[in-house]
Amino acid sequence: MKRKKLIGLVVSLTIVVLLIGVTLKDEVFKEELKPAMIELANGSKKIVYDTKLMNFDKTSTTFEKYKGKVLVVNFWASWCGPCQDEVPDLKAFYNQKGDNVELLAINATANDSYNSVLKFLENYKLNFPIFLDGDGTLQKSFEVINYPTTFIFDAEGALKYTIKGQTNQQELKKVISEI
Repeated sequence: MKRKKLIGLVVSLTIVVLLIGVTLKDEVFKEELKPAMIELANGSKKIVYDTKLMNFDKTSTTFEKYKGKVLVVNFWASWCGPCQDEVPDLKAFYNQKGDNVELLAINATANDSYNSVLKFLENYKLNFPIFLDGDGTLQKSFEVINYPTTFIFDAEGALKYTIKGQTNQQELKKVISEI
């Protein structure tokens, strides 16, 4: 009887130690989320150019590739009605934008699926850069809570405008002309 109690105690202690170890490991080795946008001392926000971006073809790049341009960063999802409605305006804007402006569309892949994105791209024949946010880190860093959401950064990377909800070509042109 004492032997069974001893074995039960040893097994229980082993399980407790393993659970504590797993918990501590997760805390000790937790990868800190590197923000894609930071807040400066004066309260303004700025893009972090070395943030990794996953292209639709699953190659990677960074915002650095677009440094020196006005950036229009649009977060969207294939199932989002307003996102679908704004696509013709985004395409028209992209086709008429100047060389100093770039439109980057970041899909909320953490809340979407690769296949749905592929169908969306095929249906709408998108011709601007599409990126995937598979784990939601970009959305978290940009504090995106609804789709679509569009951020407009000046050529130095300072956030100038945030548009929550659907936008159109005229609004984007107007906002960019004010930068």
